Amino acid sequence: MRGALTLKPSYYEALKRLTLELAGVNLGADHAFLVETRLAGLAQSEGYASLDVMIEELFNSGQTRLAVQVVSSLVERDMHFFRDPKSFDHLTETVLPKLYAARGGVGRIRVLSFACSSGQEAYGVAMRTAELKSELPNLKLDILGVDYPSQALDRARAGRYTHFEVQRGLPIQDLIMHFDRDREDWVIKKELREKVEFKEMHLLSNLDSLGKFHVVMFRGALTHYSAPAQVRVLRGLANLVQEFGYLVLGTNETLNHINYGFDKIHGKTGLFRKREDIIEEPEPDPNIKVPTDRKTFERAKRRVHSLQKQAKS
Repeated sequence: MRGALTLKPSYYEALKRLTLELAGVNLGADHAFLVETRLAGLAQSEGYASLDVMIEELFNSGQTRLAVQVVSSLVERDMHFFRDPKSFDHLTETVLPKLYAARGGVGRIRVLSFACSSGQEAYGVAMRTAELKSELPNLKLDILGVDYPSQALDRARAGRYTHFEVQRGLPIQDLIMHFDRDREDWVIKKELREKVEFKEMHLLSNLDSLGKFHVVMFRGALTHYSAPAQVRVLRGLANLVQEFGYLVLGTNETLNHINYGFDKIHGKTGLFRKREDIIEEPEPDPNIKVPTDRKTFERAKRRVHSLQKQAKS
């Protein structure tokens, strides 16, 4: 454990349990250090005199908004541009070309960046898509990033990154082409920023309101979740992927013993394709009447009148 700790020892375990219950994420053995580093900035930005004062209020008042902010800060992932580059290769060399060909080069392809944090993955997809214009001239993507409400998500919406952040994985040509310098920071250019949308979402909630996607990206986060939360998240994501769509995990991640309706893509670790949705026709029940071509309810009305007369007689 590093550095001086400022909170009561019991608070560190309480925050660990809170994060597991609300977000399904295990903070790990070094969670006390994580609490100190992640939450000190939140306490300052929210106007608390100290981290201790903020945590005291959290557990004394049970304030929902503060609980969400605290947990969001603790589960925020440390992101950088084009982490796990092989999965981006899967996207540009396999996923997008196949989807483009299957759709005859028309229509829009929906891409979800799940647990997007500060947005580097979503913007990375937009940058790589721009490079495919000569090969796939009519390619159009709708890119959505979702995560818990947090300062990281606010930074994603602004498309603003520090000099340190753009040095982590971003090729110099992408920096020149897609960013503008603003004092000490670098800001995604407007034309690229407008291609990406970000939305607050409880990642363990029902995700159906997001609609269907051709591609869902959920890379490098699976191991942080508890086993029950992994199942819950993957089932939710499986429902979002259209048939013959793709789930992109990290190249060192797998679906383990449950396939969730996906097949592995041979030679492409971490890439899975959704199977066709097969709707089995039930065996006909002889006791159920077959619908007719009747367009009105006249016969039903007559039957009701007949029953009413019988009831009165």
